[in-house]
Amino acid sequence: MAAPVGTTALAATRPPRTAHRALRLVAVAVLIVLLFLCGIYDETIFAFLGPVWQKAATALGFSEQLARLQQSISGEVVKRSLPVVATYALLYLSLSLLLLRLLLPTYRLPLVLKLYGGVIAAYILLLLAGRLTGNVPWVYQLGRRLIDFLVSPLPIVILVSLLRWYRPSSRQ
Repeated sequence: MAAPVGTTALAATRPPRTAHRALRLVAVAVLIVLLFLCGIYDETIFAFLGPVWQKAATALGFSEQLARLQQSISGEVVKRSLPVVATYALLYLSLSLLLLRLLLPTYRLPLVLKLYGGVIAAYILLLLAGRLTGNVPWVYQLGRRLIDFLVSPLPIVILVSLLRWYRPSSRQ
């Protein structure tokens, strides 16, 4: 007897469930190792990115503007070059969001992005408040704590715990 139309093509192109799961676990393990290495070797990464950004700024002709921008930012906000810190933060946040994408159900990703975006917005508001209040150090320090929180494994642990394994009890 002939197979129903369309089912054989689907069965032939769809990877087995166990292979998909194994590939996902390998990707999760690789991302965890990369995040771990980024955290351990952050000073090495900063030391590498510093000259790269300096050469890029010089080659593109905006090293003076970058220096002026860096001088206008409080030392409470960033202690290193702004592009270096931004690049590292972008790398770490990208790896974190990729890991969360693999660990959480797909329908949770918009909530994760909103939460990360909310913390970044709070950071920006604190920077603006710090500027408007005459460079009050504690405002900058609080903003710095928010960024240090985001560029750590803590949000991943919290979000996976809350959004994957927490199941609210049904009301009686």
